[in-house]
Amino acid sequence: MYNPIKTIKTNTLGTINMLGLAKRVKAKMLLASTSEVYGDPEQHPQTENYWGNVNPIGPRACYDEAKRVAESMCYAYKKQEALEVRVASIFNTFGPRMYMNDGRVVSNFILQCLQNKSVTIYGDGQQTRSFQYVTDLVEGLIQLMNSNYSLPVNLGNPEEHSIEEFATIIKKLSGSSSKIVHLKAMEDDPRKRKPDIERARLILNWFPKVELTDGLISTIDYFRNELSRNDNQWSMKQRMTY
Repeated sequence: MYNPIKTIKTNTLGTINMLGLAKRVKAKMLLASTSEVYGDPEQHPQTENYWGNVNPIGPRACYDEAKRVAESMCYAYKKQEALEVRVASIFNTFGPRMYMNDGRVVSNFILQCLQNKSVTIYGDGQQTRSFQYVTDLVEGLIQLMNSNYSLPVNLGNPEEHSIEEFATIIKKLSGSSSKIVHLKAMEDDPRKRKPDIERARLILNWFPKVELTDGLISTIDYFRNELSRNDNQWSMKQRMTY
């Protein structure tokens, strides 16, 4: 279950502890930030120079603002302590070995399809997201750490899909008979999410290489094997995050 207090503590106290450690041992600090720092964006696609549109008291605020605070702390340490920092703004990522019941849209859709349960979409399903495969993200993080660039860098796949379209793709690839159903929209659910990755291309020579369908097939196969191995004992969380 999502715990907002634990979330903000983990992201703020955890980051400041790691910054203190990096300062003491003279290490380079990598912050795994998130596209959630852009909130419900008024700029599309989102560039790293965009300051975001976040509701500071909304239901998503503890996660969104904690990541924004973490970024602020990184750059405060960079300016005051000359600490080397690298900040990756990570967009939706998926792949094998995800927690199967973590409440994320990819794992929820795949589990629902494989179990022939209703595929639940919050709202009209026209909100968009961009999904990258985990190996592309790992390559981007390695290249960012090996670079001399200290400003935030978007790491994500600029191929944009609506949530409804994404559910349909997973249903087809999994061979599911599930029905797609719409539930009440979630408060402050961003309507658009798509990274501008020009900075990553220019600075890191990085861009995603794995096609969405190829990555989904591998992930679906992993989930199917896990379900079989665990005798279908996985339970679904009621909350879904996009």
